[in-house]
Amino acid sequence: MFKRAFNKFLDKPIEKPEIYPYIYSIGLKGLTSQAKKEIKTQPIQCSQCGAILTDVKLIKDDPKIGTHYKCEYCGTINIISKTQIIESLPNDIDFIIEDIKPKESKEETITKVATTEGELYVAVIDISGSMSGAKIEAVKKSLIQTIRDFKINSPFTKFILIAFESSVYYYLRHDAEPINFSGDLLFSLENMKEQLNLSLKKQDTLGSIGEFADGWIRKIEGLRSMDMTALGPALYFGVISFDTFQMQGSGRITLLTDGIANQGIGNLSGTSVSTEKFYEETANICNNYKIIVDVVGVSVPGDNNEMGLKILGKLSDKTGGKLYFISHDEMESIFSELRQTNFIGKDVKIKIVAPTNISIKNVTGAFSSRNVKESEINLGAVTEDRELFVELDSSKGFKGIKNEEVPVQLQVEYKDKDGRKRLRVVNDRVKITKDEKEFKAEYDQKYNVMMNIQSSGQQWYSGNAEQSRRHLQELKQNMMQEKEDLKASNVKFAEQDFDDGLTYLEDELEEMNAEEEKSKSAPKASYMAAGGQTRARYSQDKLEERLKKKGKK
Repeated sequence: MFKRAFNKFLDKPIEKPEIYPYIYSIGLKGLTSQAKKEIKTQPIQCSQCGAILTDVKLIKDDPKIGTHYKCEYCGTINIISKTQIIESLPNDIDFIIEDIKPKESKEETITKVATTEGELYVAVIDISGSMSGAKIEAVKKSLIQTIRDFKINSPFTKFILIAFESSVYYYLRHDAEPINFSGDLLFSLENMKEQLNLSLKKQDTLGSIGEFADGWIRKIEGLRSMDMTALGPALYFGVISFDTFQMQGSGRITLLTDGIANQGIGNLSGTSVSTEKFYEETANICNNYKIIVDVVGVSVPGDNNEMGLKILGKLSDKTGGKLYFISHDEMESIFSELRQTNFIGKDVKIKIVAPTNISIKNVTGAFSSRNVKESEINLGAVTEDRELFVELDSSKGFKGIKNEEVPVQLQVEYKDKDGRKRLRVVNDRVKITKDEKEFKAEYDQKYNVMMNIQSSGQQWYSGNAEQSRRHLQELKQNMMQEKEDLKASNVKFAEQDFDDGLTYLEDELEEMNAEEEKSKSAPKASYMAAGGQTRARYSQDKLEERLKKKGKK
């Protein structure tokens, strides 16, 4: 799950860094494979850089210092207890840092708030006036199918329905009228939270979908489109429900809209700093409660209602959900995809540790909306097709590196399907070469291309189609020129990797042209945001699948 484009570091500055960057791929599908060793203990961690000790040969005894080791990444002297010492570990280890507690089997009935367990699914659905007709009917049909699916496959899941127009309708139970929130209340987070808690003192029970599916289906069938769009308040009520009901597990929110938020807090019709801050902070709350947020924007041909997906997409970015832009007749396939999404890890945190003269230059595949240079990243939940690319910067040189090998460590902290908190640690050691021809001969250009495709997705997300396309066109030209130069110089190189990378680029540029043509008849900013997130998360496996379907592989 931790692979690199290069075989060795070059001991001097790279002549063409845009063609030969130091790139690592982090394929999160690797979490589904068993590590070489699994161990139930807390790892020994450097107090300065956080590197995990796996080589007990580094541990020394000194009469003055005591039992200690010198971190090979940052040089820090760490004092440890002899009781912490374990055997040397392989390059791929899974530490179980928090095991699951055995649960008593019991039959689920109506669940009191104080004892709520399991997951909570919240559907936050736009029923404003523009949703009338085919759109609202498609939403109802898809949501009903989702309820039926939960009834069979996940009957203990709890369910809350929140519908919104200029007011917010909070359906806690299928057999009761919704709690109605409206007016000035929708402009105050504190007042909304207080009012929800007061309202729920009268209705303090949550039922599982398995018990009440038929009732929920009747309630959904009765939904009608109405007025304006209080999206921000409706979303907030959904998020704070996880706190109000003290949910112990994680959960999921599906937010569906066809128009921009224009009522209450989080108004997107005139986006301001405070609006962006509201959605950023809401995303942070979601991460704290392990809530996955999927955002679905629905449109019809010729419908130019913007939906603010460029801002709303950050909710799915930070929590690991997905951002969609669809027509109403695609609704059922998207809800089906959401129902079948298999998250292999939740609350996922990734960290790269390298010696102090190696820094993180860029990370792609983590977020659609921004570049990342941090060594530690919080991804929320992940599916097995997520792949990140990390570019390292070695411009400070390799002075002080022992044995002419550079240690690099990947740490992935996550919760598995059963709720265990794990820490996967993968160690790598990279040799240093003085031979530039050797360096180039072993370089795999597919990694470089994939990282650039993801990077172009960040530009696409922001609506910069021309910049995104130019980014890939320039890389294509540079690679073609480098390939010709290498052949003319009779330098050995991985020609097939060059050719595969160029095929990736040509196909991606075709996709961009097709997408831009479609955007002419759609709300462009929202359309580009959804497409940008897909591109910014695209994995090599996904691209290979696409090429095979087109007969290009």
